[in-house]
Amino acid sequence: MTEELPHWHAVIPMKPLAEAKSRLAASLPPLARHALVLMMLQRVVTAVLGGRGSCQCTVVGGDERVRQVAELAGARWISDPASDLNASVWAAIQTVYAEGAEAALFLPGDLPLITAGDVDEIALAGRRLTHPIGVPSTEGGTNALWFPAALAFEPLLGEGSYARHREAAKSAGTNLGTLELPRVMTDLDTPDVYERTKKNEEGFSALLTDWQTWLDGGGVAPPPACPLVTLKLSGSER
Repeated sequence: MTEELPHWHAVIPMKPLAEAKSRLAASLPPLARHALVLMMLQRVVTAVLGGRGSCQCTVVGGDERVRQVAELAGARWISDPASDLNASVWAAIQTVYAEGAEAALFLPGDLPLITAGDVDEIALAGRRLTHPIGVPSTEGGTNALWFPAALAFEPLLGEGSYARHREAAKSAGTNLGTLELPRVMTDLDTPDVYERTKKNEEGFSALLTDWQTWLDGGGVAPPPACPLVTLKLSGSER
């Protein structure tokens, strides 16, 4: 018999499109960059809500386009409750605890390869609520953080944040359990990663073109989510 998961809630912070993925601005025009941001957000929300267990999803911040895509994908959208990333995520986490969540899962919105199976692995690893669970990025940041309500600590997101989260967990009297999930460890922040993803992941370029067409006025609804089994992890990310 499969062990039942606790009631948990994902929190995904977002920037307004004009501010998102600024490190790609030199290599991608605004329309393509904005389409990429929304395409990845839809994928992350779809991965969260496509898994097993009692979960919900809140997207925090962004703009009207972010809100539209988040809600159409099945997430709740709330305006940014604070002035910086960590305070915004922490405020949203406190809100979902107050609403009855037994655990909260932070995920960034720029994970181009994440699947529902990856999200399930995180929730299953943290199902007993005995310690937080994290997934580092390939650059030492934090690409997922599972907070049991009884062991929560304020997030410390930013460059090199995973080491800080290890220390924060210790200060809270627990240890941070680490999962190495290659698809979750891969975020899309630099031109090199963008080009590699576009080259190696089946359907990526075509779907991005569809998103650009929609943003440019082609249709009343964004493209449907890419099936989460079609993107294939490239050899460099295994």
